[in-house]
Order: sequence, then C-alpha cells, then structure tokens
Amino acid sequence: MATLKEKQLPQTLHIIDTLIEAADHFSDLVKQKNLNQSIYIFSSIVDGFSAIEKTLAKTKSDEMKQNKESIERSIHFIAKQMEQGNFLKISEVIQFSLMPQFRELKRTFEACIPGEQATEPITIGVYSSRANPRIAYPEERINAYVEEAERQGVDLIFFSSEDVDFENKQINADIFKANEWQKMVSPFPDVINNIAPSSRIQQTRTERKLRRELPFTSFYVGNKFHLPKKLVKYRKYANLLVPFKMCRHENIIHEFMQENKIVVFKPIMGRRGENIFFVEKRGNRYSLLDHKKEQIIGQEKFNEWLHKVILKRKNSYLVQRYIHSRTKSDEPFHIRAHVQKNGDGSWQLTKIYPRVGSKKSNLSNIANEGRIEELGPFLEREFGGQGKEYEQKTLEIAIGLTRHLDHIHGLALDELGIDLTIDQNGRFWLHEVNNGPQTLFHEKERAANTVAYAAYIAKNGIVHTNELAERKPIKDQFESRYTNLTWVESTEQSRIGMLMQNNEPDELAVSCARTAHNESVDFFYFTPKDIDFDEMVIRGYFYENAKWIPKVVEYPDVIYDHLRMRGTKRYRIIYEELEEIPFTNELSVNSVSRSNIYDHLTDANDLKDVTIPYQKVSRVKDILHFVEQFGDVMLKPDRSASKDCYCISKSAIDHYMMSDEKKNKQYSEIGLTQHLREKIKKGSFVVQQHVKTLTTDGQSSNIRIHMMKDGNGEWSLVSSDPVLEHDGSSRTDNENNWLVQHYGEKCAENLKKQLPALSHKIVTVLERIHAEHFHVVTLDFTVDEKTDLRFVEADFDNRGIDDVKTAQHAIAYAVHLSEGQI
Repeated sequence: MATLKEKQLPQTLHIIDTLIEAADHFSDLVKQKNLNQSIYIFSSIVDGFSAIEKTLAKTKSDEMKQNKESIERSIHFIAKQMEQGNFLKISEVIQFSLMPQFRELKRTFEACIPGEQATEPITIGVYSSRANPRIAYPEERINAYVEEAERQGVDLIFFSSEDVDFENKQINADIFKANEWQKMVSPFPDVINNIAPSSRIQQTRTERKLRRELPFTSFYVGNKFHLPKKLVKYRKYANLLVPFKMCRHENIIHEFMQENKIVVFKPIMGRRGENIFFVEKRGNRYSLLDHKKEQIIGQEKFNEWLHKVILKRKNSYLVQRYIHSRTKSDEPFHIRAHVQKNGDGSWQLTKIYPRVGSKKSNLSNIANEGRIEELGPFLEREFGGQGKEYEQKTLEIAIGLTRHLDHIHGLALDELGIDLTIDQNGRFWLHEVNNGPQTLFHEKERAANTVAYAAYIAKNGIVHTNELAERKPIKDQFESRYTNLTWVESTEQSRIGMLMQNNEPDELAVSCARTAHNESVDFFYFTPKDIDFDEMVIRGYFYENAKWIPKVVEYPDVIYDHLRMRGTKRYRIIYEELEEIPFTNELSVNSVSRSNIYDHLTDANDLKDVTIPYQKVSRVKDILHFVEQFGDVMLKPDRSASKDCYCISKSAIDHYMMSDEKKNKQYSEIGLTQHLREKIKKGSFVVQQHVKTLTTDGQSSNIRIHMMKDGNGEWSLVSSDPVLEHDGSSRTDNENNWLVQHYGEKCAENLKKQLPALSHKIVTVLERIHAEHFHVVTLDFTVDEKTDLRFVEADFDNRGIDDVKTAQHAIAYAVHLSEGQI
C-alpha cells in the first residue's frame, strides 16, 4: 500500500462510499422500474468503479483482487440483464451481490490504510471570484466564520481572483491574526469554500484553474427554471412543483391565465423577492400588485406592461400559479429549510422556520415588515390538530428532497435553502431552492457546518464534480496556450458564433459573414474541436478578403447552431459548456413529437379542420384500419426526420404497396403485417391519411412555407415554394404560377391569402408546445379535393431556403437575442 500516493487513499475510500450510496439509489430505481434513470445511475457506478480500479490494483492484495473481480462480474451481469429489461433479476443481484461486494471492498481497503499521523492545521480558503469575500459577505457572517475556525482549529484565508499567484502557488490573502486583519502571502489552501457558486460559463479563468488544482465545497444548482426541469425529468418530488410556464410569448401568458386567474411573475435570476409581480384577472381588467402597490388596468395597458417588463428580455421571467398560503390573520407565509452537509459529509437541518410577511403584501419576505417564528408552535396555531403531522411531513420533505437533489447533482452539493408552503387544502408546495440562502438569524449555526464540511473535504482528499468521474481529455482539442494565432480584441459590437460540425464552411456561412459585416456585427464560425474549455476561448474563423482566417476569440454573445446536435451523447459536453449563451435553436435531436403537434392542432378550434386524420400507432391493426378507411396512408416516425416516412396503399385484395423515396415494394397482408410489426418494435409511429395534391404530370406535390424569426423576434414568412412530396425538391415554377396552373386564378388568390395567416397560427401553436425556443420552421401544406389547405408536416430546419434570405433573418434574430442579454 505504501506505493500509493497519500491523497489517493482517502479519495478512493470516498469514491467507494459514493458507490455504496449510488448502488442503494440504483436499487430503488430498479424496484420502481424506472429504466432511463436506472441506466443513468448504473453508468455513474461503472464510471466510478473504473476511476478506482488502478488504485485497487496497486494494493497487491489477493483479497482485494478477488473482490474487484467479483464486482466486475456483477456489473457485467447487470448490464446484460438491463439490455433485456429483467428488473427482478437486477434487483436480486444488487441486493445479494453488488451491495455486499462494495461493503466488503470498503472493509478490505480500510484495512490497508495506515493509521493517521499528526498533520498541519487545515487551511480553508474563503473565495469570491470577482470581489473580496470580506466585502461580498455581511460582517456578521465573516465574524462567525473566524470564530468557528478558531474553535475547530483550522486556518482561514480570504481572497478573490486578483489575489491568486499560480506561478508560485500563493495567495495574497486577508487573514485575521492577533485580533486584526492583515494582508499576508499564504500557500494555496487545502480546500476552497466559494461564495455564490456559478455555472461553468460564468466562472472566470482563475476559478477554473483553481478548480483543476484544489477541491471546492460548492456547486451551482441552476436558476428557477433549471431546477423544476430537473425534478420533472427525474419525477421524484415533481408533485411539489407549482404549475408554471416560461414567459416566451404574450399568447403563452394569456393562455396560462385562462386556467389560472391569479398568477405570479418571477424573474429567472431573481433573489430576495425582488421584481416579483402578482396579477389577478377580473373579467377584462387586471389587478397588478408589486409588493404593496396595486393598480387596476385594462387589457391594452396590461399587454403594454407585459412587453415592457416581462417580455423585454427573452426568457427572463416565468409565470406561476398563485398558491394561497396565508395565516389565520391573513399574512403570507412560507417555510424556509436551511440544510447543510456537516463534518461527516452528512446532510443536517441547520434551521427550519416559518417566514411570515405583512398582511398588506403577498410576499412572505422578512425584509419587508416580516418576521420568523418557531416551526412547531406556528403550525399548531395555524393548523390545529394537524400541526404535528404537518411538522413531521415538512421535516421529511426537507431532508428527502435535499438528498434527492444531491443525487441528481452528482453528490456535489453542500448547502441548500428550500422554500415550502402549505395551501388552504393542506397541500405542500415547493416555491424554490437556492444555493446561498440568507442566514441573518443563524450565522453561527451556518458557520459551524460550513467550516466543518470544508475540513471534511480537505481531510478526505475529496474532489467533487457534478459526475462520479471527471471529464476525459478530448483528442485534438484546441489549446490556446500553444497557439501563435492572433487574438481578437473585445469590442462593443455584438459577436455571433456559428457552430458547425466540421471545418468546411458552406455558402450559408459566407452569406452570414457578409450580412453580419453589413450590419456591423462580428461573425465567425467554429467547430466543437475549436473550443478551449479551460481558457474559455475559441479558435474562430473570420471571413476576410474572401478567405476564412483563424483567430482566438472569446465566447460569443449568441450562437447560431448550424450543428443542431443538442441532446446527443457525442456533443453533450459542447452544449453543457455553452449553456449560458443564447442559442438560435434550443431543440434537441428527435425531441419533436409529430403526434404531440397533431394533438395540439386538433385541440385548437380554428386549426382542427386543417389537421389531416391521424393516430399514434400502438399495434399493426391501427395501420391496416387506416388503410381500409382512407385507401392511401402515410406511416411516419413520431420522433424522426421526414425521410423515414412510408406511403402504404391497398392495390387489390390481399395486396399492398409500401413506398418510400427510394423504392416501391408489394406485400401480402401477412407479409406487410410482419414487416410493420418489426418496424413498430424499433420506435413509435404515427399513421395518417395521405391527402395528395397531384401536379399536371401526375406527381404528388406540396406547398412548402419557410418561416424564420426576424430582428424583432417575430415570425416572418421567408418564402413559399411548391415541392415534390417524395424527395422534397423544389419545382422550377413559382408558387403563384403553380397554384394558378392547378386551381385557376380565383382559387389560387384565395389560397395565397390563407397561407400566411394559417402558417402564423400553426407556428404559434408550435411555440406553445416547446419550452425550448427555435428560430426556423418549415411547414408543408397540401390542397385537398375541395381545394382546402391541409397541414402535412413541420420541420425545424432551413432546408430549401435561399442562403442569403436565411442569413439575413438568422443574423438579425441573433442580434435581437444579443441585445436581449444586455
């Protein structure tokens, strides 16, 4: 064991503890038959075990070797059973093999660790990236930290990014010594307690470098929108969430307020109850309450207020159902639970208390004439005999939710502030969760756990990330430290980066560069390999004198996503790295559901007749029934590109024709049934009546409408063209000539008038369906035998649009997004 590095011992032991905890969580997910999350946690277990295999091998212990091989066999067996979906067998193996093997591994490894020897006092660095913590933190908290550090026998140093000397591994720190503050040079600390954790994109280069060298205690959990998305994804505790919508469009807000007469508008990045608005719809008028100031306004004024305040910046507000939670004295209240990890790395309830606001307000904010109370007496007074029950449930939710959030954030969290409330029906709701809760009334209790947990991290050599294993180096990734390229200086101009798959710029990139130049906007393209993650810069290609010139540039203000691979495993790291930068498109690959689109269009009264009859397929009989009913049908994957669509028709008794863009093939009913059964095993499909518009030469054709967001963030009709249905190629004649040729001037004129309005209505519905925004959509229409327009398909890319028109709209919209971030 002596061959192992000193810090590998406690770090490996901590990973084993994490594996035991993850295996226990894995067991619960398997029992719930939650396949997706089981796969995620199992992958983390595999990664974690792989991370310590080399360390285990160095022990040269036969017992350790046998234990390691047993675990490998169990993991391999579980992987095979997961492929078959055999939850019962997986549960047995976890309970009777894997868990005992991990515990035995811990016992064996602990036996190899030599006894502890006297060590130097631990040094904790209290760090704020952009300002000295003594300025950023209230004086009461700083004093509590200093007193607690002395009590626990650890040293504290306070510093910001400008105090760090990487070359000599020193800090020019503020240190409280001999009853006074002194500026002293100190070696790097053993651990860093960081103020106000931020997402990776918001971290300075100094913070990123420090994170590569030293363990940190705190990690970012996301904004008010990110956390609900996580809870919904993992399902557990999602029932606590208050119904909400992102404020992306005026129609979304009005639609939400049809179902919820009283709502709350909250800023995504808000803190301390600031800029929160309560709105109640009263017939055609609205009551707008900002803290205590109420005003009654009409529909026109309300819409003006929405655009001036709520919609001024893209995705800056969410609208939430108002939860009526007030005391018997008509005072608003919520319950704040402050939860921290302690000196053993375990979760502990530091303080839990009701926060009661003024009866003149809807906010239970103690900063505005509010107060705090003891939990038990408060609940007994307000809820009588149910008070004890509610108190116990509050405690259970606070700790249970905290542990769940810690699991889904890679066990890297250190403290949370959880705001719960109880409505008049006794239902519990989660208002919000944040990283750095205010602790004006219990700074000493907070300091005790903060210092103890930081010391625990240092003693055990724990280096947390948001995953069990660190990100592996990427081959051929750009590193700005070794380049001689020119660095681009910062300017006041908006900077747009076009993300592409490879270093082969197309005509669209050239058109974007020229358009950007004309609009006085900086533009460059880059590929995933061009990102320097550590230095937060990009090798961008700038179009100069008809050539693409590589230069080093900081991250852009907006990204035009020409790669469009969000949601894929291969490119996950790219989108995670750039997640704080606005993208022109946020839709993930295969995230769009055809059946969901058709369902929403059918539910819209003015679009119901435009939607062609369809059904989501659950069995082959559904398809054959549609063939019998309509003659010709289209079979479409629910979440895939239109090129995978098939046309099915019945040509004679027991004879069917199935065609795609490449070939036609005849089947008997038995043969077709077998073929379709194999297809629907591989994925979800939608069957739909095939309504055809035939050209004069007998080919099936559609009208394709191209819609893009413009410089005001509004939808604009870019072009409309007739296209052949199977291959999507444009006709040589324009839309007007084509319509006149087939339907005569009067009917053609009527169709031309309908298309823009109809397209805008459909795009509005598409925006309501998807929380993620997008800036381009292609709509295909056909004309039925009654010369009525029927909606066929929506595709979220710019296929078939002229490059110059695409560039003009894309650059204008990117600038709009950029200005929205100011």
